[in-house]
Amino acid sequence: MTQAAAATSTSDLTAYVAANQGVVIEDAGREHGVTPREVFEALPTAMRRFAPGDHFAEVMTEILQWGEVTLIVNTDDGIIEFTGPVAAGKVSGGYYNVMARTGFHGHLRHQRCAAIAFVQRPFMGRSSAFVSFFNRDGGIMFKIFVGRDERRELLPEQLSTFEVLADKICA
Repeated sequence: MTQAAAATSTSDLTAYVAANQGVVIEDAGREHGVTPREVFEALPTAMRRFAPGDHFAEVMTEILQWGEVTLIVNTDDGIIEFTGPVAAGKVSGGYYNVMARTGFHGHLRHQRCAAIAFVQRPFMGRSSAFVSFFNRDGGIMFKIFVGRDERRELLPEQLSTFEVLADKICA
């Protein structure tokens, strides 16, 4: 990373994301020497809302009722995607345990979740809506996207439920 990239000002980042609203958040963070959370914060306010991370289990419990969604983990080494329903989970032994035998399952360090963002923005020429979970370091733990129909349009029922949840959690 160059010193110029590391020295990106808030106004420069805000101008960049305004001009490139569909940018891959993690890529923009690396390019500008900031955390992904700082990139989200630079998005126009109409596109994103934040809630405290202590709503982690509540948000996950609501999402499991949405049906098929896409969960994405984006690292320097690749982008991992899971499409399907999110299984029920519970807090136990210091983890939020996603209880499934197949599909998405595992043990999430929910206590490291510092914030949750509800985001609606264009991406690759289409509307997108997703929930992003941020760790204490400003990195993205994972994102869960509202599902799409056979025409690649957002599922209206899920989008409505997403908006209701965002209104409730981000109030």
